[in-house]
Amino acid sequence: MITRYAEGARMSLAAAFGPFFETAGVAAEDTSQDVQGQLREVLATIDGLMAEAGVGKEQLTRVQIWLADYAHFDQVNAIYDAWLQGYPKPARACVGADLGEGYQVEVQVFAIRAV
Repeated sequence: MITRYAEGARMSLAAAFGPFFETAGVAAEDTSQDVQGQLREVLATIDGLMAEAGVGKEQLTRVQIWLADYAHFDQVNAIYDAWLQGYPKPARACVGADLGEGYQVEVQVFAIRAV
């Protein structure tokens, strides 16, 4: 059975099937924030989705990050590194992308959870 989290009319923010868990690309709602503020909001949303699904950061297998401006790479790494402080590091990709007006960062995570 597939379990969907934060399901809306168009999509769910996350889904789990058996041990597999993945989020959609998560972007900040408050686009007036700088890239670090947006990333903090995004990671808080992901933390909530993971908690609801019973997923811990130690179970992350992959993180994908899209940046509207790759010049923000170091600023993003400062927040990302703090978020995963003390946890095993998942595979990660970080690329530049046209995210749309006001959006500076988008993140998707994948994990294997205990079931």
